[in-house]
Amino acid sequence: MDTLAVFRSRSEALLIFRRISNARIACSTINSPVALGYGCGISIIFHHSQMEKIKLIIQNCHSTSFIGFFNK
Repeated sequence: MDTLAVFRSRSEALLIFRRISNARIACSTINSPVALGYGCGISIIFHHSQMEKIKLIIQNCHSTSFIGFFNK
């Protein structure tokens, strides 16, 4: 199952995407689904099994624009 990490800030989403990629976790960026109704337009998509690792990366980046995780 795929999961989305949604952010309010486009630049922060891209920064965290690079950190996740540098940690060799498979992920990519996609346009945030309009149905979510918020966000910057970019979300990070990844396999749900990587959730704990990605939570740690987001916490270590001291993200202020992270909205939440959503199942795709």
